[in-house]
Amino acid sequence: MSSLIRVGVLDEHEMMPGGLHLHLAGQPGIAVAGTYRRASDALSAAGQGGIDLLLVGYALQDINGQHVIKTLTAHYPEIRTLVFLAEPCPATATLLLGMGGHGIVCKREPLEVCASAIRTLAAGQRYLSASITMVEDAGMPGTAVDTSDFEPALLSHPALSQREREVLRLYITGLTVTRIAEMSHRSLKTVSTQKLAAHRKLGLKNDIDLFRRLSRYELDGPSTTL
Repeated sequence: MSSLIRVGVLDEHEMMPGGLHLHLAGQPGIAVAGTYRRASDALSAAGQGGIDLLLVGYALQDINGQHVIKTLTAHYPEIRTLVFLAEPCPATATLLLGMGGHGIVCKREPLEVCASAIRTLAAGQRYLSASITMVEDAGMPGTAVDTSDFEPALLSHPALSQREREVLRLYITGLTVTRIAEMSHRSLKTVSTQKLAAHRKLGLKNDIDLFRRLSRYELDGPSTTL
């Protein structure tokens, strides 16, 4: 990668702060080579060799965002991918990094963090938002990720009870334990117990393990051992 980092910005959902583009344009050693509202345009720019790094705005249930990351990894591995999340969700970060993303930043962080992350990726390293680490350490729930293609294999595990399977399915789609309890008219303690029981039966230590398992299955296909 040259000393000038050519950055493409894919923001289909207007997730990124309005001042981010201007901030990056004013950073030494960083040039905004293009902004895209469609994934196909960003991939076309990658194919033409016009960018060194793609900043991807990632919304909930973002199939296109996942497709872009996997396509870049498969066909343009030299291009670094920095994902911009609306919320600091460790589970989503794990999934996206497992797909081939190189770094994660969050909307709530100062604009300077994004420029720092870009330089970190350009140097061949990975970058994980400090706010994601804080959320993980606090044990807070994650937000939704799209797992519709591969969650059935995990949820069909014969050891799971019907209630445990239901709780896990809803949690995977992004609902908090509190919200699941409200929807199912069960106590928070009951739902938490069912979620922990499902984790134990599947050999999972925590939520990060859960989404790593989902990510590995999505990448490797149905032959992955659950």
